Amino acid sequence: MENNFNDDDVINRMSRYQFSIIHLQDEVVGFVDRAFAILYDDDLERQWTLRDEEGNRHVVTYNKNLQKPMLIGGWTELRHLYELHDFHTIYFGYVGHSCFHITVFPSKCKPLSIACFLKRIEADQPLFNGPKLHFFIFLNPNQWNASHLDLPTDFGNYLRQGRFKYIFLYGPRKTVKCKLLLRNHPKKSSKIGSGWKEFCTAHGFHQTIGLVFEVDHMKSNQNVKVLTYCNF
Repeated sequence: MENNFNDDDVINRMSRYQFSIIHLQDEVVGFVDRAFAILYDDDLERQWTLRDEEGNRHVVTYNKNLQKPMLIGGWTELRHLYELHDFHTIYFGYVGHSCFHITVFPSKCKPLSIACFLKRIEADQPLFNGPKLHFFIFLNPNQWNASHLDLPTDFGNYLRQGRFKYIFLYGPRKTVKCKLLLRNHPKKSSKIGSGWKEFCTAHGFHQTIGLVFEVDHMKSNQNVKVLTYCNF
């Protein structure tokens, strides 16, 4: 589907979400940040329009697969255009309606960045093979500085079904066991308690950031995949 943005729209609009893809010399696809793919699934078409800092326009095909989101069609042409023969970083800034700013860095990535990117792809793989549910929280400084996290009603109701005392948060950097606080009096509330602060510290949260909590849709499960902004 062709989008309605013109050149100035794409170049001048503020990005709603930013992530990077490292061009892997042995891969013919680009691996897309899973948190981004899930957060903006309803907004994303299979055809993405990319514009670089000089206004050049490129179209790539997105596989629209939330388990392993990738750029497939057009990726080879993109790498040839920018003469990417090694490991290079491509920055993506999403402006809406499947349109992106991109910045291609010609210098070769450092080995540590490559290793972190590959580890991140592996760490973000789903915990479950079947259908999944996703709950979203846009975390602010008060929340990642706190000793607990108040959960949305729908997420709390999901966890209440299992009558769990603890849940395990599987983040990109660390898995943390967290106490679950489910109360009905004096009013109904659902919180993640002890362990939450450790999880935030381990992942270096320091700004408002979107979190995706991915769980098993078939049954209530205390194992929770946490996906967030891909910073490597």
